Amino acid sequence: MSEDRPIVNPQPRRNADGTTTVTTLDAGDIRLLCPSWCRVRHGYLYPPAKADIAHRSEPEWALVDTAETGPTSLVEVGLVQWPFGDHRQVFLDVATDDGFKQVGPTAAREIAAALRAHADHIDAMAAKLVAIRAGGA
Repeated sequence: MSEDRPIVNPQPRRNADGTTTVTTLDAGDIRLLCPSWCRVRHGYLYPPAKADIAHRSEPEWALVDTAETGPTSLVEVGLVQWPFGDHRQVFLDVATDDGFKQVGPTAAREIAAALRAHADHIDAMAAKLVAIRAGGA
């Protein structure tokens, strides 16, 4: 086999007991039992390291359909867990302007509070916009 040819990972195998067998780069075949919220099929283009295997929920988007611009998505969140990584807890995966951040419950609530405050700011700016368009200062 050529050194520069990629290693193609075998597809995950579904087992009769509800687990999935995934071939990893460093631990061979492992069996996964996915939590109820996991929507990942665990198919990988290349064999993953065991610690890189992740459970992910379906992403949830804050969506808006405005009369002026139509539908758009604002922020994506979902659950994520690396069951064999250093931190095995479940995290909230939040899309930010500089990538995804994985946070726990406290930070998730802080993000929600910041979004509510930002929504209030947007409402205030909308009121200002109405005044400006009406000829006010």
